[in-house]
Amino acid sequence: MYKPSLAGFCFKYFHWAGKLTSKVLKSYMHRDIDSTLEAANIKIYPEAYLSIIGFFTFVTPALAAIGLILGATYLAPELTQFPLFLTWLSLILSMPFLILMLGYTVPKIMAFNRALSLDIEVPFASAYISVMATGGQSPFRSLRRLKDFPLLPNVSKAAKNIDLDVRILGYDPVTAIEKSARHLPSRDYKDLLLGYASTLRAGGDVIHYLLRRTETMFRDQAIRLKAVGERMSTLMEVYIAISVLAALSFYVIYATAMAFEQFFTTPFFSTGSFMLFAYILLPSISILFLYLADITQMSHPVSEWGPYKVYLATTPLMLFLTYCMLIPFAAPELSVPFITKPFVDFIILIRNLISLERGYEAAIGLSIVFIISAIPACVAHYLYTRRSGGVEFDITNFLRDLVESRKTGLSPEKCIETLSTRSYGKLTKYLVVVARQITWGFPIRTIYEAFSKRVKSWLALVNMYLLVDAIEVGGGAPETLETLAQFSEMVSSLEKEKRTMLRPLLIIPYIGAGILLFTNIVFLGYMRSVIRMFGRQAIPFPQFVTLLLPPMIIHTYLTGLVTGKMGSGSISAGFKHALLLTIVALFVVWLSPYFIMPISEAIHP
Repeated sequence: MYKPSLAGFCFKYFHWAGKLTSKVLKSYMHRDIDSTLEAANIKIYPEAYLSIIGFFTFVTPALAAIGLILGATYLAPELTQFPLFLTWLSLILSMPFLILMLGYTVPKIMAFNRALSLDIEVPFASAYISVMATGGQSPFRSLRRLKDFPLLPNVSKAAKNIDLDVRILGYDPVTAIEKSARHLPSRDYKDLLLGYASTLRAGGDVIHYLLRRTETMFRDQAIRLKAVGERMSTLMEVYIAISVLAALSFYVIYATAMAFEQFFTTPFFSTGSFMLFAYILLPSISILFLYLADITQMSHPVSEWGPYKVYLATTPLMLFLTYCMLIPFAAPELSVPFITKPFVDFIILIRNLISLERGYEAAIGLSIVFIISAIPACVAHYLYTRRSGGVEFDITNFLRDLVESRKTGLSPEKCIETLSTRSYGKLTKYLVVVARQITWGFPIRTIYEAFSKRVKSWLALVNMYLLVDAIEVGGGAPETLETLAQFSEMVSSLEKEKRTMLRPLLIIPYIGAGILLFTNIVFLGYMRSVIRMFGRQAIPFPQFVTLLLPPMIIHTYLTGLVTGKMGSGSISAGFKHALLLTIVALFVVWLSPYFIMPISEAIHP
């Protein structure tokens, strides 16, 4: 049964727009659109994709123009004022170009992200294939076993496609492997599989090739890791330079322009443009650097989503508290008094307790909102990290001892039972359970599934999966386990080096945020004294503080998230830094009178 879809609608009614889009982008994209969409794993007919781009290119500006005309006619006549109208008109005219560029870049970005993910997964997949090969399994059979392996999701999808080509399309395994290698964007994946196919066709030593190729990929990954550390350091410095210097410069310009609005006006530095800068542009910079850090770092293919689920669950509470603690002071006309009054009284009570004057309520309320919303996520991240953190390093020591025990002639199961009496840090309690289940006669696959439910460390699960499959396929021969232990030691060394290189980056945002907060507080004190010198100031000081401080709190909170992402590799690690930086911001707000009073006394002795 046919189901309506956007692609079908656009291809049927806007095929002409797709042809026009194809002509416009021909020199840039259309010549390789097939391979680009396939590399990005976008399952859509190329002409249909171009029709979608053409549809939005022509329809979106038309709808925006109609909305502008209706809004200027019935809702907001001030939109017809020349500077504002010119701004909106320029935005509408630029929409077709922006949509074309977006349609061109989205598949490229998706293909690039997929290549990055594959580059991270391929060394582990190669290690798995090598371990299986030492146990007597062919690489094709190893790839078929990987098709249901959730810890390597991108390699798993590629393995499923190879299996479909063999079982449904009738390709021989080597041809199917070569086809997969040519159509995926990862260079390491392509070199591994094409090299295997070439070695097999030439009659070479496949096991030797796989072992050497895997060692080479891990060495290359170590080199990439050092480069990632240098790029992260540079990226953090650029972010701090932009977020501190640019924010501080524009804050000074906007504050000066708004304070003396009665004496001179400029549409570029008005209150409205400040709202766009503070609440849209500045947070967008932090979000951009979060994305840049994500594509630059070497993250694990599978992440722990527990802290994010907790944070998402607290989002409704955060929105409600924002409405009750920020809106009554920042936009009183939007608040409902019988809902917000208890929260307003609470904020005023806190303001009186810390001896601050009117105007600081919005900043205090927003800081409390961020602190309350970040605490559950911080606790969740701590608990998840404490439960599984460090297990990946302990399991490396366990595998090395397992190899030495296996060389004495004991079976793999008996080796595990014997080693369960030793201390392996956080792994010990899980190893005791595994040994007990082996004694009771549980299948080794069932034992792994139980282990994976308790341990959430990706590296530990990958190593344990390799161990389980090595025992199932090859009986856990000493040579096979020796290969597994060597690869585990390589990975453990890489992770330790990664943490050591990224740890010094954590101090930089605290220094930058402290400088930004302190400088703005001092500048507010200076502006207060200057405003008092003019009897007809445009904005009273309480309104001035209410306008300027809350965006600074938001920016400080987002800086904490960027710190966690760049320093630890996950945004969930940034909840802790966001909480600490928000507390620092609230502490600086509390101490602001001690910075402001000397300036006021110096100007008004």
